[in-house]
Amino acid sequence: MKAVGSSLEQLITIEILGQRYTFKADDGLMDPQNVANFLMEAVRKVETGQADRTTDTNRFVTLLQAALNISSDHLKLKQQLAAVSDRISLKTERLHGALNRSVVSPQGGGAVAG
Repeated sequence: MKAVGSSLEQLITIEILGQRYTFKADDGLMDPQNVANFLMEAVRKVETGQADRTTDTNRFVTLLQAALNISSDHLKLKQQLAAVSDRISLKTERLHGALNRSVVSPQGGGAVAG
């Protein structure tokens, strides 16, 4: 398996399970070569866990399993990101409240409490 990319044309060639695939990367795709390498590594991990990789059915199953693994990892990361974002929001609210409590009201001259 290998990936070859041209930064000018943004054409990516991926070799997976003995087949070469070339596609034009989307303009908004960040680091298409890295994306291709990530996919090939995911397929390689599944492929090494299978004894027989010669039939078309097994190739499809290998690609499907790699896609499911990537999707699972993606969803886990989204959940972790949401949890971190929630914690940051909560801590920001607490900090904002603490700052508001530490400032004397405008009638008191606006001085900061020590």
